[in-house]
Amino acid sequence: MSQPDAASAPESPSWAQRHPLLKKNLIILAIAILAEIILLSFNASADSFLWHATRWFMGDQDAYSWQLIHAGAANFPHAPWWRTMTPPFGSRLYHDTETNWRVLRDVGVPAEVILIMILVWMYDPAGLRALLLILGGVLGAGVVDILVKSVCGRMRPDMDVFGGANTWNFFRGFHSQADLSFPSGHAVVAFSVAAALCYLSPRGRVLFVTVAALVGLSRVVMQAHFYSDVIAGATIGWVCGSTVIVWLGPRLGIPRRKLSSAPAPAVETSVGAA
Repeated sequence: MSQPDAASAPESPSWAQRHPLLKKNLIILAIAILAEIILLSFNASADSFLWHATRWFMGDQDAYSWQLIHAGAANFPHAPWWRTMTPPFGSRLYHDTETNWRVLRDVGVPAEVILIMILVWMYDPAGLRALLLILGGVLGAGVVDILVKSVCGRMRPDMDVFGGANTWNFFRGFHSQADLSFPSGHAVVAFSVAAALCYLSPRGRVLFVTVAALVGLSRVVMQAHFYSDVIAGATIGWVCGSTVIVWLGPRLGIPRRKLSSAPAPAVETSVGAA
């Protein structure tokens, strides 16, 4: 018997083909680490600047008190630009859009997550198993979130009298969970839910990720977090959440769903054709 040609033998799949999720998550993790290094270097100067710039752009808020500082500018001769330069849109952009930001913020709170899980339970073919899948992803990412928060102990940016201070009190979270900023818990929840929804319904992946990103942005706009907090929370939520979901899904009988491809066109044959 002749031996099969070595050139015709099927090639074994590469590491990236065998572990597509791991490859994507490693890329996301590398990008997030690079962004965090840039934001947190030099006492988080870039992080503080972006937080101040966002707060200035959105206009006056109660904790901001820009109008008070502007009215008494003579008493603050060395005040930075973000406390003296007039914000755009008459300093009312935040006030005019506050309801929208609060709605987005609430997507990351437990009550809204429970509502999403109930809707998925009602309308997804997997029913209760789909609910458990989302719950598993959120809890898995949430455990990592609590551990990182507790170790880092970073204060929220609006806790300082001028805002935007970069204060870390390591291991403070093991004694008190109040005002822990790094990472953003809302971003963790939003992106872990988005990872589960992308697993269940890949057609809506752009919508799910966009909403999760806006949830994270709302935390900066509302002065509760730095951008580095949101990036860290998004990374934990997506990477840890998707890892748990991909492991848990087959065990619940829910294989990863793929985008449906268009059926191949039928080939017409005529009777008596050669």
